[in-house]
Amino acid sequence: MKNTKRLVAALIAVVLVIAGIVCVVLGQKGQGIYNDATTMLGCKKPDTINYILDTDSITEIQRGLSADTYTKYLTKSLGLDAAEVEAVVSDRVVFDELLTKSKKKDTFVSYVMETQGVTEEEAEAIKKDDAQEEAIQAEILMKSVTEALGCSEAEVEALKADTPMIELFKKGFENLKTNAGFSTTLFNNAIMFLWIGIVLIIAGGAVLFIQLMDDSKKGKKGGFKVSPKAAKVGEFFLNYALYIILIAILVVVCLVKPNFLDPVNILNILKQASTKGILALGCAGLIVLAGTDLSIGRVLGLSAAVTAALVQSVTYSSRMFPQMTQQLPLFVPLLASIGVAVIFSLINGFGVAKLHLHAFIITLGTQLIAFGCNCLFIESQPSGTAQALSTFDQNFLNFAAGNLTIGSLKIPLVVIYFLIIAIIMWFVWNKTRLGKNMFAVGGNTEAAAVSGVNVAKTIMLVYLIAGILYGTSAFLEAARITSVGANTGINYETDAISAVVVGGVSFSGGVGTIQGVVIGAIILQAINYSLQFLGVNPYLQYVVRGLIIILAVAIDVRKYIAKK
Repeated sequence: MKNTKRLVAALIAVVLVIAGIVCVVLGQKGQGIYNDATTMLGCKKPDTINYILDTDSITEIQRGLSADTYTKYLTKSLGLDAAEVEAVVSDRVVFDELLTKSKKKDTFVSYVMETQGVTEEEAEAIKKDDAQEEAIQAEILMKSVTEALGCSEAEVEALKADTPMIELFKKGFENLKTNAGFSTTLFNNAIMFLWIGIVLIIAGGAVLFIQLMDDSKKGKKGGFKVSPKAAKVGEFFLNYALYIILIAILVVVCLVKPNFLDPVNILNILKQASTKGILALGCAGLIVLAGTDLSIGRVLGLSAAVTAALVQSVTYSSRMFPQMTQQLPLFVPLLASIGVAVIFSLINGFGVAKLHLHAFIITLGTQLIAFGCNCLFIESQPSGTAQALSTFDQNFLNFAAGNLTIGSLKIPLVVIYFLIIAIIMWFVWNKTRLGKNMFAVGGNTEAAAVSGVNVAKTIMLVYLIAGILYGTSAFLEAARITSVGANTGINYETDAISAVVVGGVSFSGGVGTIQGVVIGAIILQAINYSLQFLGVNPYLQYVVRGLIIILAVAIDVRKYIAKK
């Protein structure tokens, strides 16, 4: 039965990877239509979409490309009639050849000698007169083209202005928007195909990766039961010392500024705590495993940048993907954000589970990699600038950063999302085998392995879940801050880790609750907000936050020693 499940999972993963590859290929083909248009028009890439949308603005078509290149693009990509295309392209090729020939010295001299009855020296002297040279070259071109193509002088002038070719491309681009069959679908949905494909490949690859890392042995059975913790009255203050201290700080703030408890302030605290709370929910599992994650902030920054690029308004001229002429369904940027974060989380998980690196080292490395990737991504904008990604679609902002209005009270949707995710994570931690195995591995890895727990697979799954939560948080954070730059996500890892430790998750591993993480995230954000509310120097706020982290870990270590 177990082997059957693994086989089915592997088959599903292979199907996802294959489907992802197909989608990526389709996306690349759609991008190819756009990139080829840039080549044909001989313009800068960001300008191409403007010419396609407003064909009347096209004034010239790039010369020097082969006839086959024009014909293939106009017929296969733009869906025009082959006979019509070949006629125009062939006339243009003949015209270009005769135009080049008319500018040659030998052609000029021979024509002048023949028509004016002068010597070669006299013909060369005439060529030195720019005005006469230009007039005679135009005469040569007109005569040679009319003879070669059997057309009128008006038609030659049209060829000279490249009017037939321009009209052909105008017709082709108009056709591309609606009537070019599958090419229209590819062109309009290239970005969506590309990112869906990337997400599918990541999803399938992640499943295969985890399956290959399954180090369980056939026939090994047995469970691991986590012993219930008996709370002692004498340990009350030790267990809740940090909560007491932080709540006391908030009480003092309320006494100094009574309006701190205004509903608007409370909702702002919850809103700011939500995205970082989701990060904390992902990071909490890693700390339960006696690990950590220093890459959280930079991974969030990169994922948020990907989200921002995909949700920019199609009316924004400096958008990352100028080809995107219609807004993507919101699930595409969400899955893209999750996919990016999952990649880094799986790298971290592999380093811990299989390479046996300390979580501090592997996550420090991926932190730098993620930051570098984010900078490269933002600098790759078609506009050539490294400006922050902004001007998002209103539907995205309404969904990710909108409010639920109840009477006069506006509850941020991100708070609701945070609570839903917290409930799901509570179920995973407390009601699933993965949750039990996670606590077992975090409490005593060797004992867990002896008891039949698949240690490597458990670690990988916990990191996978963390990546999903990081990507989700990045998606929501992009909407909250409305502008994503290279520094987005800086120091977010400290907030997430602080919230986890304040929430009672032990760095020693094997101890922690979801409700504690939620409370920790809210209390910590309340402290941050109160410091801002009181007008405390921003740099001093960093000092306070650092002291909170040290205090939290010190109390955690004290509890661990007391239990031993």
